[in-house]
Amino acid sequence: MSIGFLSTRALNDYGRHRKKCLEPRSILGFCSLHSEIRINKNAVNFVEYNINAGQKWFTLTAEDGNIFTFPLKTTLPKVQLARFVPRKQLPRDVEEDRRRRLYATINLEEELNKVGLGSKDLHPTEVEFYDLDKVEVIHHFPLSFFDNFEYDVHSPEAWLSLGMIGDNQYPLPGKAYLPSKGNPKAYDWQYVAVYSYESATHRWHVIALQSDCEYDVPKCQLMFLAENPAIFAKRLVDAITDRDRGEAVYDLLTMVDSAVHLAVQEETLRFPQKFNKLLLSRHHGRRAYYGLINMEVKQLFEYVMTALEFGNFLNSKPKDFLQYDKNLVKVALPSHHVSMHSIEEYLNMKALNINIKQLRYSVLKTMLTYIPASVEATEGAVVECEFINTMSVFVTHYARPITLHDFLMSQHKNSNNVAIYLKEKWPYRISAILVMIFRANGKGSMDVTLRRWDIFELLKIFKYLIQTKLRMQDTIQSLLERSIIKFTELLVSPCLQFKGMSPDYEWPPNDFINTPFPYEKPVFYVTIGVSRETAKVFYSTLPEEFQPSIMDIFKVALNKTNAIHMVDPDTMRHLHFAPNLYILTVELIEDLYIKCNAQMDEAYGLAIIPLIAYSKLFERFIEFCCLDVGKYMKAYQEADKTSITVKADILEHKRQKEEIRRILPAFITIGPFYINVEQLKTFMVNKHIEIVRKIFEFYVHRMFVINEELQERCRSTFEKIAERPRSIEHLLEIRDFGENIPTVVEGLRSDIQIMWLEYDMLDGFFYCLSDTQFAIKWDTFAWPHKILQRLGYLREEQKLDLEEFKRVHSSECILLEERLESLNDEIQQFSLQFDPNKAVESTVEVKKIWKTISDLEKMGDTLKFRQKLFELEDLSLEFLESIINSFIPYRDLWFGTTDFLKLEEATVGNPLSQVELDEVWKTLEQIRHSLKKSYKIFNEKPELQQVALFYLDKIKEFKPVYDCISWLKNENWLLLHWLELSQLTGVDIKYNPNLNFQTCIRKGILEVLDVVKSISDRAQVDAEELRRQQEEEERLKEEARLAIEMRKALRKCRRDIM
Repeated sequence: MSIGFLSTRALNDYGRHRKKCLEPRSILGFCSLHSEIRINKNAVNFVEYNINAGQKWFTLTAEDGNIFTFPLKTTLPKVQLARFVPRKQLPRDVEEDRRRRLYATINLEEELNKVGLGSKDLHPTEVEFYDLDKVEVIHHFPLSFFDNFEYDVHSPEAWLSLGMIGDNQYPLPGKAYLPSKGNPKAYDWQYVAVYSYESATHRWHVIALQSDCEYDVPKCQLMFLAENPAIFAKRLVDAITDRDRGEAVYDLLTMVDSAVHLAVQEETLRFPQKFNKLLLSRHHGRRAYYGLINMEVKQLFEYVMTALEFGNFLNSKPKDFLQYDKNLVKVALPSHHVSMHSIEEYLNMKALNINIKQLRYSVLKTMLTYIPASVEATEGAVVECEFINTMSVFVTHYARPITLHDFLMSQHKNSNNVAIYLKEKWPYRISAILVMIFRANGKGSMDVTLRRWDIFELLKIFKYLIQTKLRMQDTIQSLLERSIIKFTELLVSPCLQFKGMSPDYEWPPNDFINTPFPYEKPVFYVTIGVSRETAKVFYSTLPEEFQPSIMDIFKVALNKTNAIHMVDPDTMRHLHFAPNLYILTVELIEDLYIKCNAQMDEAYGLAIIPLIAYSKLFERFIEFCCLDVGKYMKAYQEADKTSITVKADILEHKRQKEEIRRILPAFITIGPFYINVEQLKTFMVNKHIEIVRKIFEFYVHRMFVINEELQERCRSTFEKIAERPRSIEHLLEIRDFGENIPTVVEGLRSDIQIMWLEYDMLDGFFYCLSDTQFAIKWDTFAWPHKILQRLGYLREEQKLDLEEFKRVHSSECILLEERLESLNDEIQQFSLQFDPNKAVESTVEVKKIWKTISDLEKMGDTLKFRQKLFELEDLSLEFLESIINSFIPYRDLWFGTTDFLKLEEATVGNPLSQVELDEVWKTLEQIRHSLKKSYKIFNEKPELQQVALFYLDKIKEFKPVYDCISWLKNENWLLLHWLELSQLTGVDIKYNPNLNFQTCIRKGILEVLDVVKSISDRAQVDAEELRRQQEEEERLKEEARLAIEMRKALRKCRRDIM
């Protein structure tokens, strides 16, 4: 017994004191004032009146204008009268109508004021009670805790039946104590429509007509219009009276509890000494139990004494504590009562004349648990066996679907743990309990230290161990049966819907979302996908793997529980037992295993059929999933499709993407399989998005290239007319080009308009161009206007440029005349240069002058052409032509001398192997011809003729050198000829590829030219003789070959004839 128990009981006792309410039979003492009138029904004609439905209803209008309609009978009070009304008594319907009218005239608020009930007495409501932290109230408890349901004139079902019209349930009218217009702090009585009743919470569901809000209120806050307001007010008064008494008891018990709690903390509990002696005598030797019971009795005694002292204190000052009754303490404290049932049972047992002591001894003599030690040991063994019953060989509860691999791993792990505990810990723990208890018990029938088998088999310990073995077998059988049944239920229940399925089952076409085989808790998690290597639909776990894997784990897990040792060897340690003593395990559930194994085998043989059928729906996506985006885009770019085709392709990819999102689910359940489609769905959606993105990038890049080309055309056109003219020719060229500008701009505008229409395709998809692309687009659009604007300024600028070019042209003509005069003077100086040893210096001067003449000639041609462009008189270039004609002889003379010097130096200085004699001779003849021509031209200038003669003599002197080189370069001149030359002349010349004729000259080869010529001639003759011998030898070989072929042919002819 506890203090809290006393408080609750006291409240309940006060709650039972309820007064019964009796419904008055008559109202205001009505009595019969008129005599009864009897009418013969047969004398009255039968007339059928059509009563409208409106006569059976009445309405209440809410503040917002909503009209609530109620059946008329919901307002009729309950009247209990005899079936046959006595004379001078009102009929039932009249009594009901009069009571209804009377109740309608009574104001509920006025009735509550008459009995002294205010708004504060009705609080707290239950809503406020459960939220006391936010609401300030006077009372502790709501009225609904103390409501007396005996005041109800109808049961809740009867009340609701009043609103039944046919098959429709209509609301009941009433008044309820509710928040005013939704304000939770202000309550008043409002008209409501009552719709239903919740029996579990005893609440009525109502809708307030004032605020149109819904509430759940207890009956003490609700009065039906068919109830008597005066009786309802009395009901509230009784509930308030009971609540006041309950709150007084609650306050009393709270104060007593506080005083007892303080005494316990300060250790000042009062306790008579005789109670202490009585407890010690009954519980001697059990100090722990004595301490607990002693503390509880002390607290109870202190509680009772404190309550009595507080009651005496209240009775001594009744005027100061008017709210407390003088019998409050007696009612609050628990009272002692005698159980008549126990007394009756005792008398019945005594009448049987049974010797309880003798019966007890005989029972103990035959039973195994005849001593406390055996009972305690049995309790320990039972506890261990009950713990085994909490285990399971299989994991049968998963928070979410898992893969087959995880499923097998969890089953293996769990079965290993259970098997280890069953084989190693469980028998050891039971035997340890038995040994510990029975060894402490000592010798006797439960002696565990026996050493003789014949005695062991006669004592109770033998049967006790058999009982323990059977208990263990029963436990393991229960464990295995429960595990098998739950495991089978886990795996087979989802597959029951596949029973009778045909192997050629086909999934409903194009239905990826709706599954014909739903299951609330699927077991296996699989992911569907498409393999790019094999181009096939696959599951993350092959469907064919489920059946053998489940069969294998089912068998292996059960086999792990086999070979559990008996407790006999570990308990009777001084006796010798066979090493293979095991309890029965899997043998006990063989039939159940075969049955469940066949069920799972059949179930998962059928379960993979719809799984494979569902995968066939995804074959339509194989081609797209295996598509190489890079190759696809490369081919797409090479196709160079039009914008309309590109737009159609983008729309098609978007349509397919949305179709995939619409028709493919994230997950689908097929019996025990929870299939993840989200990964494949996301992959295909992202692939469509990537393709669309790459098509956009390709299209934007193509537009960028087109814009670059258009801008380059516009830029080149603009630069041609915006460039400052460098000359009159350039100016006229720009002018001619400007005349064609309108045509060019029109063509550019057409191309830009086409480009603009191409960009409309991107705008149709709300594609956001980069800043660079956007700027290029609008820059291209603005170029034609810039070109035309520049063309407008061009004509005025060219007028000014034309005048400037005329001025410059005049100055250039003057400059040309001055430079021609100067050039003529320089040419006259060449008649004074006739030193043949200074040919190189003179040639350099000639080249400079000739370069100047060429420049002036070009300048003259340009100025002459510009004269025509400026529409001026032709420019005369006769003076320039005379200068050129007079300078050409000088140029030919000095160029010929220099060319000879260079030819001589190259012929003598270069290696002999690199000297081309034909080129040397050809060049030498040209130089000789040029010098002879110069000699004839300068017949009036003998000094210059001497220069020509000087170099003609040089050419004659060079002739032996040329001949010697030609002899040495004879193709028949060999190394032995060089040796022969050295032997005959004493000229030591060693041939090497870099040998030049200058070296030969230094060695003195010019002095032995006749020897060189003779050696060269002889080499030529020897070579021709050798060549002739080789030809003769080849001729003889050919004749021999022909003779052999002729003999073979003759021999073959003879064989053919034979």
